[in-house]
Amino acid sequence: MKRFIAVSIFIVVSAALAALVVVTLRHMIATDPTKARRLHASIPVETVPVRRQLLDEVIGGGGVVEQSGTVQLTTMLDARVLDVPVKIGDVVKKGDLLIRWDDRVIRANVEAARQAVESATIKVRDLERQLARYTSLENKKMAPPLDVEKAEMALTEARDTLAKAKLDFEQAKIELENVEMRAPIDAIVLERLVNPAETTHRDQLVLRLGALDPVLIAPKVTEEKIHSVQLGLPAESSFPAFPGEVFEGKVVKVDPNIDPVTRTFTTYVELKNADLRLKPGLSGFARIRRRAEGALAVPSTALINPTGDQASVFVVDGDGQAHLRKVRSGIVANAMTEILDGVNEGEQVVTVGQLNLRDNDKVHTTSRSTKS
Repeated sequence: MKRFIAVSIFIVVSAALAALVVVTLRHMIATDPTKARRLHASIPVETVPVRRQLLDEVIGGGGVVEQSGTVQLTTMLDARVLDVPVKIGDVVKKGDLLIRWDDRVIRANVEAARQAVESATIKVRDLERQLARYTSLENKKMAPPLDVEKAEMALTEARDTLAKAKLDFEQAKIELENVEMRAPIDAIVLERLVNPAETTHRDQLVLRLGALDPVLIAPKVTEEKIHSVQLGLPAESSFPAFPGEVFEGKVVKVDPNIDPVTRTFTTYVELKNADLRLKPGLSGFARIRRRAEGALAVPSTALINPTGDQASVFVVDGDGQAHLRKVRSGIVANAMTEILDGVNEGEQVVTVGQLNLRDNDKVHTTSRSTKS
């Protein structure tokens, strides 16, 4: 009886040990791809099919407002400055007075030029009548040809004098029109290079303005998004100075240089600013939107080396083999990545277990995999 009990215990223990060995081997095969390959066993993975869907990527970054352009204003006359009613930092509207010059000498020049034109005009008319008389007398053989030639020469000189007088008159009127310099656009005064009582000279730089409608906000975007930001993409910006308000705009420039310290690049978003509330230096946050409808997409976890030189995924074929496939990625949104090239709709890609796979490994999909 004792011998029977001992044999029974031995059998039970042996069976338990055998079951434990089997479980251990199965666990090792399931968790160690190297051992699974040696035993020609399949490796468990989770897969999902490549599907078409709408992707809406939002790329954000903080930045400050900048003027969209710079206008440099120069003088068109030599005169003494009477008044400069603006200073650096002032916001001016189109048509606002910037500089006024002393116009007394210029007005006198306009009047003198006007009188010179009138006098030259009268002289031309007199010489035209004189030439007509000499020509008539010559035709009647009552005056020598030399008198006609002299009258023609005098008339030519008078006409030249009249042309020069008209030119001087127009120039004087232009100078009179420019005794007041007004803002050509809505802008902020960036630099003032002249003061009252100073005398300016033609083509002298006197003011530098920054355009304020539109303005630019320049958000800093992380380098992995540089392929996603494109010119013309819609964007919206918000500012702590205007809580609850959203300013619509679009991407107009992308700086190709990346900051080596912060690993960011600058994107420029143009914003309308008709009321001139957005001023240079104002801090805010910009969100750039990129949409792709009907894009082929896979979970981002499926990609191997997604930010390196060449992203890739494992595609499982109908025979249960995993093939490493190079892909070209696009938009990343909501944990999904757009695949521009490298896979086809409906193919199964590995989302769990791909890091330990090798090309052409035998795999089997778990119950968590999605088939369609």
